[in-house]
Amino acid sequence: MNSSAFISLTRPVRARLSFRDVVGRTHLMEQLTPHPFHITRPFRHPADPEGMATLYLQSSSGGLYGDDDLGLKVQVGAGAAVHLTTQASSVVHDARGRPGSVQEVTLDVGEGALLEYLPDPAILMSGAQLDNRVSARLGQGARLLMADAQLIHDPDGDGRPFGHLANSVALAGPEGPLILERFELQGGDWLARTGGARCAGMIIAANLPGSAPALAEAVEATGAYAGLSEFGDRGVSVLRFLAEDGVQLSRALSAAWRAHRIQTTGAEPHPRRK
Repeated sequence: MNSSAFISLTRPVRARLSFRDVVGRTHLMEQLTPHPFHITRPFRHPADPEGMATLYLQSSSGGLYGDDDLGLKVQVGAGAAVHLTTQASSVVHDARGRPGSVQEVTLDVGEGALLEYLPDPAILMSGAQLDNRVSARLGQGARLLMADAQLIHDPDGDGRPFGHLANSVALAGPEGPLILERFELQGGDWLARTGGARCAGMIIAANLPGSAPALAEAVEATGAYAGLSEFGDRGVSVLRFLAEDGVQLSRALSAAWRAHRIQTTGAEPHPRRK
């Protein structure tokens, strides 16, 4: 028997969250959060859009491991408003010869609803392998602000890169596909592809007219290198950016969210403390 062989204990774990508008206030109506998923109680801030609920996603396992297969489905009903974020970054650990982590998030945003899906970046440790998939379906008049970001970390300082990253982000509207962003990258190629930047991020704004230039200006003000693509016929803007380190990446993501809120509501949002 090959000594390097292992028995995979992979078991797909699927979580589900469902939000609904009830007389102008959004409530978490259904939840299924098996280990390692965990959530806080929903809460509200006076400066938020009317009726909005904020929810933090948490992990009880300390990150993603080499044979994790995790899925999350989020349903936001018609007219509801949700700010969904994470308590901290997801650490993707060394796969140690295993197939790698799979993380799939499905967002279903109903007619006239608003979803701010702003998870913290994934931290790709040396040897990590991640297949990350995010898809969103928007109903008529639904609005979405979504972030997807990664950073690399070599805890031993010996120059060993992460293993592999496959990343896919898809967005569809009532009449069909809007965008598909997909790439694959070996860890050893990351720094060459990013010009030495250790962090990369993307923000998608859908059906949020006029917000994209403000987002780009706010991100560039943090020192991040940013580029904006606008698809006016689809109501979608994609802002991609590179950051030197995790601090700059966090500032860029936070600045973009604040700019979006000021542009769309005219008010500075209440900070989400983590």
